[in-house]
Amino acid sequence: MQKKKFISIIWWYHKQIFTFDRKENYHILPLEAMREEGFECEIFSIDSSVVIENDPNFIEWVKVIYYKSFIQYLLFLWKNRNSIIYSNSLTIKTLLVWLIWNNTIFHAHDQVIPIESKILKKWIVLFFYRFFSLIRVINPWESSLLSKFGIKSKVVPLVISENFFSENQARSDLVFIWNLYFDKNPEFLLFAMQLLIIKYPDIKLHIFGEDRYKKNGKDFSCIVKDMWLSNNVIIHWFIPHGQLLKELSLRMIYINTSISEWQCLTAYEAALSWCFLCLQDILAFPSVFNDNALYHSTYIELANNIEYIIENAATLRVSILNNQKMILSKYNYDYLKWETKNLFLNINS
Repeated sequence: MQKKKFISIIWWYHKQIFTFDRKENYHILPLEAMREEGFECEIFSIDSSVVIENDPNFIEWVKVIYYKSFIQYLLFLWKNRNSIIYSNSLTIKTLLVWLIWNNTIFHAHDQVIPIESKILKKWIVLFFYRFFSLIRVINPWESSLLSKFGIKSKVVPLVISENFFSENQARSDLVFIWNLYFDKNPEFLLFAMQLLIIKYPDIKLHIFGEDRYKKNGKDFSCIVKDMWLSNNVIIHWFIPHGQLLKELSLRMIYINTSISEWQCLTAYEAALSWCFLCLQDILAFPSVFNDNALYHSTYIELANNIEYIIENAATLRVSILNNQKMILSKYNYDYLKWETKNLFLNINS
Protein backbone atom coordinates (compact mmCIF):
# COMPACT_ATOMS: atom_id res chain seq x y z
CA MET A 1 0.00 0.00 0.00
CA GLN A 2 1.38 3.41 -1.02
CA LYS A 3 2.17 5.69 1.92
CA LYS A 4 0.11 8.86 2.23
CA LYS A 5 2.08 11.91 1.15
CA PHE A 6 1.88 15.59 2.07
CA ILE A 7 3.79 18.11 -0.06
CA SER A 8 4.43 21.76 0.72
CA ILE A 9 5.21 23.87 -2.36
CA ILE A 10 7.23 26.86 -1.15
CA TRP A 11 8.09 29.74 -3.44
CA TRP A 12 10.44 31.68 -1.13
CA TYR A 13 12.28 30.51 1.96
CA HIS A 14 14.24 33.48 3.28
CA LYS A 15 17.27 33.46 5.58
CA GLN A 16 15.34 35.55 8.11
CA ILE A 17 13.09 32.55 8.77
CA PHE A 18 16.17 30.85 10.27
CA THR A 19 15.89 33.19 13.27
CA PHE A 20 12.19 32.49 13.96
CA ASP A 21 11.04 30.86 17.14
CA ARG A 22 10.46 27.20 16.17
CA LYS A 23 6.76 27.39 16.94
CA GLU A 24 6.38 30.43 14.69
CA ASN A 25 8.06 28.80 11.68
CA TYR A 26 4.93 28.63 9.52
CA HIS A 27 6.59 26.36 6.96
CA ILE A 28 7.36 23.68 9.54
CA LEU A 29 4.11 23.43 11.51
CA PRO A 30 2.05 21.90 8.64
CA LEU A 31 4.76 19.29 8.10
CA GLU A 32 4.86 18.38 11.78
CA ALA A 33 1.06 18.20 11.94
CA MET A 34 0.79 15.86 8.96
CA ARG A 35 3.70 13.71 10.08
CA GLU A 36 1.73 13.01 13.27
CA GLU A 37 -1.14 11.81 11.05
CA GLY A 38 1.10 9.27 9.33
CA PHE A 39 1.98 11.21 6.17
CA GLU A 40 5.30 11.18 4.37
CA CYS A 41 6.26 14.86 4.03
CA GLU A 42 8.19 16.69 1.32
CA ILE A 43 9.03 20.28 0.41
CA PHE A 44 9.28 21.45 -3.19
CA SER A 45 11.22 24.72 -3.19
CA ILE A 46 10.62 26.85 -6.28
CA ASP A 47 12.86 29.79 -5.48
CA SER A 48 14.90 29.92 -2.29
CA SER A 49 17.64 32.29 -1.24
CA VAL A 50 18.99 29.65 1.12
CA VAL A 51 19.52 25.93 1.56
CA ILE A 52 16.43 25.06 3.56
CA GLU A 53 18.14 22.17 5.33
CA ASN A 54 20.47 24.72 6.99
CA ASP A 55 17.60 26.16 8.99
CA PRO A 56 18.30 25.40 12.69
CA ASN A 57 14.63 24.45 13.04
CA PHE A 58 14.66 22.12 10.04
CA ILE A 59 13.34 18.60 10.60
CA GLU A 60 15.58 15.93 9.11
CA TRP A 61 12.77 13.60 8.08
CA VAL A 62 11.49 16.09 5.48
CA LYS A 63 12.82 15.63 1.96
CA VAL A 64 13.53 18.89 0.09
CA ILE A 65 13.37 19.01 -3.72
CA TYR A 66 14.64 22.15 -5.47
CA TYR A 67 13.25 23.64 -8.67
CA LYS A 68 15.36 22.96 -11.77
CA SER A 69 13.03 23.59 -14.68
CA PHE A 70 9.38 24.16 -15.45
CA ILE A 71 9.08 20.69 -17.01
CA GLN A 72 10.56 19.11 -13.88
CA TYR A 73 7.99 21.03 -11.81
CA LEU A 74 5.02 19.90 -13.91
CA LEU A 75 6.23 16.29 -13.87
CA PHE A 76 6.59 16.49 -10.08
CA LEU A 77 3.01 17.72 -9.74
CA TRP A 78 1.69 14.95 -11.99
CA LYS A 79 3.66 12.26 -10.18
CA ASN A 80 2.19 13.43 -6.87
CA ARG A 81 -1.36 14.06 -8.07
CA ASN A 82 -2.77 11.76 -5.38
CA SER A 83 -0.97 13.59 -2.56
CA ILE A 84 -2.25 16.46 -0.46
CA ILE A 85 -0.49 19.50 -1.90
CA TYR A 86 -0.17 22.75 0.03
CA SER A 87 0.90 25.60 -2.24
CA ASN A 88 2.39 28.73 -0.62
CA SER A 89 2.79 32.32 -1.83
CA LEU A 90 1.15 34.21 -4.67
CA THR A 91 3.08 33.46 -7.89
CA ILE A 92 2.07 31.99 -11.22
CA LYS A 93 3.94 28.74 -10.50
CA THR A 94 2.28 28.20 -7.14
CA LEU A 95 -1.11 28.97 -8.66
CA LEU A 96 -0.57 26.28 -11.32
CA VAL A 97 -0.87 23.54 -8.69
CA TRP A 98 -4.59 23.38 -9.50
CA LEU A 99 -3.63 21.52 -12.70
CA ILE A 100 -3.51 18.27 -10.76
CA TRP A 101 -7.18 18.79 -9.83
CA ASN A 102 -7.16 16.95 -6.52
CA ASN A 103 -6.58 17.70 -2.81
CA THR A 104 -4.95 21.09 -3.32
CA ILE A 105 -4.86 23.93 -0.80
CA PHE A 106 -3.53 27.38 -1.57
CA HIS A 107 -2.15 29.83 0.97
CA ALA A 108 -1.18 33.38 -0.02
CA HIS A 109 1.66 34.77 2.11
CA ASP A 110 0.45 38.31 1.55
CA GLN A 111 -2.92 39.74 0.59
CA VAL A 112 -5.13 36.87 -0.46
CA ILE A 113 -6.27 39.05 -3.38
CA PRO A 114 -3.99 41.79 -4.81
CA ILE A 115 -6.42 44.68 -4.54
CA GLU A 116 -4.14 47.70 -4.78
CA SER A 117 -4.64 48.90 -8.40
CA LYS A 118 -3.72 45.54 -9.97
CA ILE A 119 -7.09 44.79 -11.55
CA LEU A 120 -5.92 42.26 -14.13
CA LYS A 121 -3.83 40.36 -11.59
CA LYS A 122 -6.76 40.33 -9.20
CA TRP A 123 -9.06 38.59 -11.70
CA ILE A 124 -6.36 36.15 -12.81
CA VAL A 125 -5.81 35.15 -9.18
CA LEU A 126 -9.53 34.74 -8.56
CA PHE A 127 -9.82 32.59 -11.68
CA PHE A 128 -7.09 30.22 -10.47
CA TYR A 129 -8.50 30.06 -6.94
CA ARG A 130 -11.70 28.46 -8.22
CA PHE A 131 -9.80 25.31 -9.18
CA PHE A 132 -8.26 24.67 -5.76
CA SER A 133 -9.98 22.40 -3.28
CA LEU A 134 -9.67 25.08 -0.61
CA ILE A 135 -7.97 28.40 0.11
CA ARG A 136 -6.34 28.85 3.51
CA VAL A 137 -6.69 32.39 4.85
CA ILE A 138 -5.30 34.08 7.93
CA ASN A 139 -8.14 36.29 9.11
CA PRO A 140 -11.96 36.51 8.89
CA TRP A 141 -11.86 39.46 6.50
CA GLU A 142 -10.07 37.43 3.83
CA SER A 143 -12.58 34.61 4.17
CA SER A 144 -15.49 37.04 3.86
CA LEU A 145 -13.89 38.63 0.81
CA LEU A 146 -13.42 35.30 -0.98
CA SER A 147 -16.97 34.18 -0.20
CA LYS A 148 -18.26 37.15 -2.21
CA PHE A 149 -16.61 35.54 -5.24
CA GLY A 150 -17.95 32.09 -4.44
CA ILE A 151 -14.55 30.73 -3.37
CA LYS A 152 -14.30 28.26 -0.50
CA SER A 153 -11.84 29.11 2.29
CA LYS A 154 -10.97 28.29 5.89
CA VAL A 155 -9.45 30.60 8.49
CA VAL A 156 -6.31 29.14 10.09
CA PRO A 157 -3.97 31.85 11.46
CA LEU A 158 -0.26 31.52 12.20
CA VAL A 159 1.16 30.67 15.61
CA ILE A 160 2.34 33.46 17.90
CA SER A 161 4.94 32.31 20.40
CA GLU A 162 4.08 32.82 24.06
CA ASN A 163 7.80 33.57 24.54
CA PHE A 164 6.95 37.16 23.60
CA PHE A 165 4.71 37.49 26.65
CA SER A 166 6.87 39.79 28.78
CA GLU A 167 6.13 42.93 30.76
CA ASN A 168 8.50 45.80 31.42
CA GLN A 169 7.17 48.96 33.03
CA ALA A 170 9.98 51.27 31.85
CA ARG A 171 8.83 52.01 28.31
CA SER A 172 9.25 54.84 25.85
CA ASP A 173 9.26 55.67 22.16
CA LEU A 174 7.89 53.99 19.07
CA VAL A 175 8.92 50.88 17.16
CA PHE A 176 8.52 49.72 13.56
CA ILE A 177 9.64 46.21 12.65
CA TRP A 178 9.73 45.17 9.00
CA ASN A 179 11.93 45.43 5.96
CA LEU A 180 11.52 48.84 4.34
CA TYR A 181 10.04 48.78 0.85
CA PHE A 182 7.15 50.36 -1.05
CA ASP A 183 4.26 48.27 0.29
CA LYS A 184 5.28 49.12 3.86
CA ASN A 185 4.61 52.81 3.17
CA PRO A 186 7.65 53.96 5.20
CA GLU A 187 7.40 57.68 4.42
CA PHE A 188 4.20 57.74 6.47
CA LEU A 189 6.46 57.21 9.44
CA LEU A 190 8.59 60.23 8.64
CA PHE A 191 5.71 62.60 7.92
CA ALA A 192 4.08 61.56 11.21
CA MET A 193 7.34 62.10 13.08
CA GLN A 194 7.63 65.63 11.68
CA LEU A 195 4.28 66.40 13.32
CA LEU A 196 5.04 64.61 16.58
CA ILE A 197 8.38 66.30 17.31
CA ILE A 198 6.62 69.67 17.46
CA LYS A 199 5.00 68.59 20.74
CA TYR A 200 7.43 65.81 21.71
CA PRO A 201 10.90 66.96 20.54
CA ASP A 202 12.66 64.02 22.21
CA ILE A 203 10.40 61.26 20.87
CA LYS A 204 12.18 58.51 18.98
CA LEU A 205 11.13 55.95 16.41
CA HIS A 206 13.20 52.74 16.33
CA ILE A 207 13.17 50.88 13.02
CA PHE A 208 14.30 47.26 12.65
CA GLY A 209 14.63 45.86 9.15
CA GLU A 210 16.58 45.96 5.91
CA ASP A 211 16.49 49.16 3.88
CA ARG A 212 15.05 48.15 0.50
CA TYR A 213 13.31 51.47 -0.17
CA LYS A 214 14.32 53.75 -3.03
CA LYS A 215 12.86 57.09 -4.08
CA ASN A 216 14.50 59.37 -6.60
CA GLY A 217 17.67 57.33 -6.26
CA LYS A 218 17.83 57.68 -2.48
CA ASP A 219 17.40 54.96 0.11
CA PHE A 220 15.36 55.41 3.27
CA SER A 221 18.26 56.39 5.51
CA CYS A 222 19.15 59.24 3.14
CA ILE A 223 15.54 60.46 3.18
CA VAL A 224 15.65 60.49 6.99
CA LYS A 225 18.71 62.77 6.87
CA ASP A 226 17.17 65.04 4.22
CA MET A 227 14.12 65.53 6.48
CA TRP A 228 16.33 66.40 9.47
CA LEU A 229 15.03 63.47 11.47
CA SER A 230 18.28 61.64 12.23
CA ASN A 231 18.00 62.43 15.96
CA ASN A 232 14.47 61.07 16.15
CA VAL A 233 14.42 58.16 13.68
CA ILE A 234 16.94 55.45 14.56
CA ILE A 235 17.48 52.66 12.04
CA HIS A 236 18.87 49.51 13.64
CA TRP A 237 18.74 47.43 10.46
CA PHE A 238 17.92 43.74 10.61
CA ILE A 239 18.24 41.85 13.88
CA PRO A 240 17.50 38.15 14.49
CA HIS A 241 13.91 37.41 15.34
CA GLY A 242 14.84 36.08 18.77
CA GLN A 243 16.23 39.49 19.78
CA LEU A 244 12.98 41.32 19.12
CA LEU A 245 11.55 40.45 22.54
CA LYS A 246 14.14 42.63 24.24
CA GLU A 247 13.50 45.54 21.86
CA LEU A 248 9.72 45.29 22.11
CA SER A 249 9.87 45.22 25.90
CA LEU A 250 11.52 48.66 25.83
CA ARG A 251 8.99 50.35 23.54
CA MET A 252 5.61 51.89 24.22
CA ILE A 253 3.89 51.92 20.81
CA TYR A 254 4.16 49.53 17.87
CA ILE A 255 3.46 51.00 14.43
CA ASN A 256 2.50 49.25 11.20
CA THR A 257 2.06 51.26 7.98
CA SER A 258 1.81 48.41 5.49
CA ILE A 259 -0.79 48.57 2.73
CA SER A 260 -0.68 44.79 2.15
CA GLU A 261 -0.71 42.38 5.06
CA TRP A 262 -1.85 38.84 5.73
CA GLN A 263 -0.81 38.30 9.38
CA CYS A 264 2.02 40.51 10.53
CA LEU A 265 3.62 38.42 13.28
CA THR A 266 5.30 41.40 14.91
CA ALA A 267 1.97 43.16 15.53
CA TYR A 268 0.85 40.18 17.60
CA GLU A 269 4.24 39.82 19.27
CA ALA A 270 4.18 43.52 20.16
CA ALA A 271 0.76 43.11 21.76
CA LEU A 272 2.06 40.21 23.88
CA SER A 273 5.03 42.39 24.82
CA TRP A 274 2.68 45.05 26.26
CA CYS A 275 2.90 47.52 23.38
CA PHE A 276 0.01 49.67 22.24
CA LEU A 277 -0.88 49.11 18.57
CA CYS A 278 -1.12 51.77 15.83
CA LEU A 279 -2.05 49.86 12.68
CA GLN A 280 -2.78 50.66 9.06
CA ASP A 281 -6.52 50.73 8.40
CA ILE A 282 -6.63 47.67 6.16
CA LEU A 283 -9.19 45.05 7.09
CA ALA A 284 -6.60 42.40 7.96
CA PHE A 285 -6.10 44.28 11.23
CA PRO A 286 -9.51 45.53 12.48
CA SER A 287 -11.11 42.18 11.66
CA VAL A 288 -8.82 40.68 14.33
CA PHE A 289 -8.00 43.42 16.85
CA ASN A 290 -11.36 45.25 16.64
CA ASP A 291 -11.40 48.21 19.07
CA ASN A 292 -8.21 47.17 20.84
CA ALA A 293 -5.93 49.01 18.42
CA LEU A 294 -5.91 52.45 16.81
CA TYR A 295 -6.02 52.65 13.01
CA HIS A 296 -4.74 55.16 10.48
CA SER A 297 -5.01 55.71 6.74
CA THR A 298 -3.09 59.01 6.64
CA TYR A 299 0.09 60.12 8.40
CA ILE A 300 -1.93 62.84 10.19
CA GLU A 301 -4.18 60.15 11.67
CA LEU A 302 -1.09 58.16 12.66
CA ALA A 303 0.42 61.16 14.46
CA ASN A 304 -2.90 61.91 16.20
CA ASN A 305 -3.25 58.29 17.32
CA ILE A 306 0.26 58.24 18.76
CA GLU A 307 -0.41 61.46 20.65
CA TYR A 308 -3.70 60.05 21.94
CA ILE A 309 -1.96 56.94 23.30
CA ILE A 310 0.80 58.98 24.96
CA GLU A 311 -1.76 61.19 26.68
CA ASN A 312 -4.14 58.35 27.67
CA ALA A 313 -1.85 55.36 28.23
CA ALA A 314 -3.27 54.40 31.63
CA THR A 315 -6.86 54.33 30.39
CA LEU A 316 -5.97 52.42 27.20
CA ARG A 317 -4.04 49.69 29.03
CA VAL A 318 -7.16 47.51 28.97
CA SER A 319 -6.78 47.23 25.18
CA ILE A 320 -3.41 45.54 25.66
CA LEU A 321 -4.91 43.06 28.09
CA ASN A 322 -7.75 42.26 25.68
CA ASN A 323 -5.29 41.64 22.83
CA GLN A 324 -3.15 39.37 24.97
CA LYS A 325 -6.12 37.27 26.07
CA MET A 326 -7.24 36.87 22.45
CA ILE A 327 -3.77 35.95 21.13
CA LEU A 328 -2.91 33.46 23.88
CA SER A 329 -6.20 31.60 23.35
CA LYS A 330 -6.48 31.63 19.54
CA TYR A 331 -2.90 31.77 18.28
CA ASN A 332 -1.09 29.18 20.39
CA TYR A 333 0.85 26.27 18.90
CA ASP A 334 -1.21 23.31 20.13
CA TYR A 335 -4.54 24.78 19.09
CA LEU A 336 -3.35 25.81 15.63
CA LYS A 337 -1.63 22.48 14.99
CA TRP A 338 -4.98 20.84 15.66
CA GLU A 339 -6.68 23.34 13.30
CA THR A 340 -4.02 22.65 10.66
CA LYS A 341 -4.73 18.93 10.79
CA ASN A 342 -8.43 19.60 10.34
CA LEU A 343 -7.63 21.87 7.41
CA PHE A 344 -5.76 19.21 5.49
CA LEU A 345 -7.69 16.12 6.55
CA ASN A 346 -11.09 17.59 5.73
CA ILE A 347 -10.30 19.41 2.49
CA ASN A 348 -13.49 18.47 0.69
CA SER A 349 -15.92 18.48 3.61
